[in-house]
Amino acid sequence: MSNTDSPALNGIFIGFLGGKRSGGFFLLAVLALVAFLPFVLPNKFYVRLVNEIMIYGLLAMSLDVLLGYTGLLSFMHNTYLGIGAYATGLLLIHLSPSSLWLAMLGGVIITCLVALPVGWVQVRTGGLAFALLSLAFGMMFFTVAWKWYGLTGGDDGLMGVPQPDITFLGLRLASSGNSTAVYLFTMFIVAFCYLITWRIINSPLGAVLEAIRENEERASFVGINVRLYKLIGWMLACGLAGVAGSLYILYRGYTGPGSMDAFSGARVLMMVLLGGMRSLWGAVIGAAIFIFMQDYISTMTEYWEFFVGLVVVLLVLFMPQGVAGLTGLLNRGPRGK
Repeated sequence: MSNTDSPALNGIFIGFLGGKRSGGFFLLAVLALVAFLPFVLPNKFYVRLVNEIMIYGLLAMSLDVLLGYTGLLSFMHNTYLGIGAYATGLLLIHLSPSSLWLAMLGGVIITCLVALPVGWVQVRTGGLAFALLSLAFGMMFFTVAWKWYGLTGGDDGLMGVPQPDITFLGLRLASSGNSTAVYLFTMFIVAFCYLITWRIINSPLGAVLEAIRENEERASFVGINVRLYKLIGWMLACGLAGVAGSLYILYRGYTGPGSMDAFSGARVLMMVLLGGMRSLWGAVIGAAIFIFMQDYISTMTEYWEFFVGLVVVLLVLFMPQGVAGLTGLLNRGPRGK
């Protein structure tokens, strides 16, 4: 189990999954609060901002599975958000303009099919070599998205994406052209992915991934197939990124190569560092801090990238465990007195 997740928060989700009322009420209260925001925020811009935070929170969480729990650094993990977004958009345009679920499922499957051979190559390395390979493959996919005008729209991006109805068990709930409906749909998908990922990380599979992170050689000595489990961790992370990509194009109605560039990859990495590695909820908080900070500073100066970078450097220096590390300090505080 993560050493940065606080026992209190872990207990909440353990209680929820185990059926305890207190944990379930807490999680439902958080979801209710997030769900209530579109109806109380006067400016729809902030509703869209929170929607973006949820999507990038899911992407940051997927990178944390790879970096924090498996010990593999991917410089351009956002590539797989971009692939998921393009795949979902193309499926909506050409194959299933009226079926959102089919397009999203297809988008995630295509993302995983692309990620599988890439991961097969990358897991044969480790450390810096793995990180550099992730950068090389990321730049290759970025170039494809940027130059293949016939498929992706090139630097103009993929436009004209249909807005199918959001359905559940055959019942029409709302149109995906409704920003509030998309917000609520995103919230439920992200919450579901969080719970599934949390459950996996706290299962024997998660323990194996953490053993590999701590010492690959020792893990192999006790009979663990290191390459296989690294590939499983990679595929889980890329699958979650693909889900984030499907939500991204649903939220924006458009995607372009900018979502796959190196700067966007650095943004996701900074979100994980801000929130704290080996903490799924910390990754979501890190995404919220980064996006709010970026939005606020960009309204004050055109050189906002410099100041955002400076703030991130200071936070990493003085809070090396990120926001998630603060819970550990609070828990140790009373004992240290």
